[in-house]
Amino acid sequence: MVFSCENCYKDVYRRQHSIRDYKRKFCSMECFISLLKKNAFQKACEVCGKIFHCQPSSIRLRNRQTCSLKCRGRMMGIKAKINRIKNGFTQHQIDRCIRYSKEAEDWRKAIFARDDYTCQMCGIRGGRLEADHIKPFAYFSELRFELSNGRTLCRKCHDTTKMSAKKMREVYAKEEKVETAQVV
Repeated sequence: MVFSCENCYKDVYRRQHSIRDYKRKFCSMECFISLLKKNAFQKACEVCGKIFHCQPSSIRLRNRQTCSLKCRGRMMGIKAKINRIKNGFTQHQIDRCIRYSKEAEDWRKAIFARDDYTCQMCGIRGGRLEADHIKPFAYFSELRFELSNGRTLCRKCHDTTKMSAKKMREVYAKEEKVETAQVV
């Protein structure tokens, strides 16, 4: 049976039983794909401005706004920056900036030098040492860079001193209540 391609209108011969398949109404797969692209929704990328093809459902259901993953990454970075300007930094972001500041690095070096690069629990000298806050960094902001609040521990000993966030909240919330009661 002879029919014309729906995209390029070229005459194509197919057997009767293969005409029912919608892909068989085209002379080639390239014609089929090009017709789909013609019918697809065209949208401009919000980052680079390049026009790309996508189905309307991708825009409606998936909120597609960019032409590629690279542009999507750039857009997410721009949105995060705008959000930061509008809402300010979160407490977590502020704490991370403090934890990795020059002052924190100097504190670590001073703790190691004071303790002669020796673990204060097991006495091992050198190796993988970590500067540990005796009173937690998150709960005692005024003691963050006090040398009296630090000690040198090896990684193995430091792991034994760690407690869960839930337990830490319970312990230090009680301690804060006791301190406020003594002040009043």
